[in-house]
Amino acid sequence: MDMEGKVGGQVAVFTGPGKGKTTAAVGIALRTIARGGKVIFVYLKGPQHPVLGEVRTAAAFGSNWRTIGIKSEAKDISYLDDFSESVDTVKEALTMAQTIWLYECDLLILDNITYQLACGSIDIAQVIALIDNRPPNVSIVLTGPSVPEPLIKRADLVTEFLKIKQPPNADMHLRRGIDF
Repeated sequence: MDMEGKVGGQVAVFTGPGKGKTTAAVGIALRTIARGGKVIFVYLKGPQHPVLGEVRTAAAFGSNWRTIGIKSEAKDISYLDDFSESVDTVKEALTMAQTIWLYECDLLILDNITYQLACGSIDIAQVIALIDNRPPNVSIVLTGPSVPEPLIKRADLVTEFLKIKQPPNADMHLRRGIDF
């Protein structure tokens, strides 16, 4: 891919208890596509809602932005209908990322990967290998509430999203177009 102004791949981590981590990753995806790149966005926790705005948006970019859902993580299997493709498990998604997807894109986003690390669904050694063995021009974005130190050390950019003020989870009514 001959992206305008492309220098080399980086690893970005968006973490913390605040909202906006996935939205930040979507922003980077849009910039990548605007410069002629290809994006693979893997939703490792869900989907939890029937129609994700970013998945619908991705469809408008055709093969330049692929969205991948995880069947075992979807709240309802029909929620995967808008995704470009799906795989059965989180482990399968990580294997696909290591062996295939890294070589088909300029930006690989692993949304909520730190959640899966905390649950024990995947091993940190696999994620480190993915980062360390990626092609030199491929960037990776990792998101999730809490990032282990070995991933922070490998990242070029780490941004922490704080929960300064947001509605309490119990009272929160998710808004279509804003929250999903």
